[in-house]
Amino acid sequence: MLVEAELVGFVELKVGSLDVRVPVRKIPEPELDTPLATFTMEGTAFAILVRDKDKSAKLMEAVHEAAEDALKILSRKLLN
Repeated sequence: MLVEAELVGFVELKVGSLDVRVPVRKIPEPELDTPLATFTMEGTAFAILVRDKDKSAKLMEAVHEAAEDALKILSRKLLN
């Protein structure tokens, strides 16, 4: 699903001494209960998935929170 979702942009994270570009992708057909933005991993692929492409304050805040989750998860995965 990650590679099939439309690419919206990237979020750059500093993980230790590594610069990691996390793709932001739009979920093709989101369910009503789908969060505005969430970080997910499938194997070695990862992305922040969003319900919409708008740049509303609510969505941008959700992307920021998903980026914080991504930083925690990627730190554990890449730095251990």
